[in-house]
Amino acid sequence: MSQTIAKKQRQAAYKMVFVQLAISVMLGLIGLLISKQIALSLSVGALIVVVANFIFASMVFRKSGAQAASEVKKYFAMGESLKLLLTIGLLIAVFILLPVHPAALLIGYVIIVLSQWFAPWVVKPDL
Repeated sequence: MSQTIAKKQRQAAYKMVFVQLAISVMLGLIGLLISKQIALSLSVGALIVVVANFIFASMVFRKSGAQAASEVKKYFAMGESLKLLLTIGLLIAVFILLPVHPAALLIGYVIIVLSQWFAPWVVKPDL
């Protein structure tokens, strides 16, 4: 029973990451209407969140079930820590290595972070 619930939750998490990826692509296309640099900045800012969320979802759903509760808790903490460090590292790397527009990058980042707030309406796991 718990394996089925965990599987559905995992699918919902990956579905949300896919929705965020689709929004990232749309942001990039909208940015092309302004300039290539804006498109790159919006896309990269959005993709930083998508990558971090994918890694987090992958870590959290490694184990499931009541018997694995302590492991689930451990993987959740590790996933959240890794997500935070990865986000910081990617933001630093992007600002150093790519010719991005800082405001556009942060706008792309924030839009995808805010998309998580609407996840319950977009992605509904069938329990």
